[in-house]
Amino acid sequence: MHYQKELILVYKQMSEKTLSPIDKIFWMRIGLGVLAGIIAGALGYLSDNPHAFRAIGIGFMMYFASYIVTRLYIAHELLPSDYRKMITTGMAGYVFMFLFSWILYNTFVFAKQIG
Repeated sequence: MHYQKELILVYKQMSEKTLSPIDKIFWMRIGLGVLAGIIAGALGYLSDNPHAFRAIGIGFMMYFASYIVTRLYIAHELLPSDYRKMITTGMAGYVFMFLFSWILYNTFVFAKQIG
């Protein structure tokens, strides 16, 4: 019975033209990483601020929020063997996009001040 339920879920995922739950989690985290970097910069946590390290806390909070959203809205679409992927999927992409957008925001702010 348990395997039959998993096979039905796999068949549904393969037959639909929509994103799989894992892909939804990944792209949600990429978008939230960019958003977290922009928010961190907009709140003034830039390289000239002695409290710039607090932006990392914003990044952690947004990642935790993505886990909560995943748990509430996407977890029911996952196979039981994929529950661990709710935490690990998109983690590296999130970190890189957070840092990229935060640094890019910082660069634009200081380029505007200089030029």
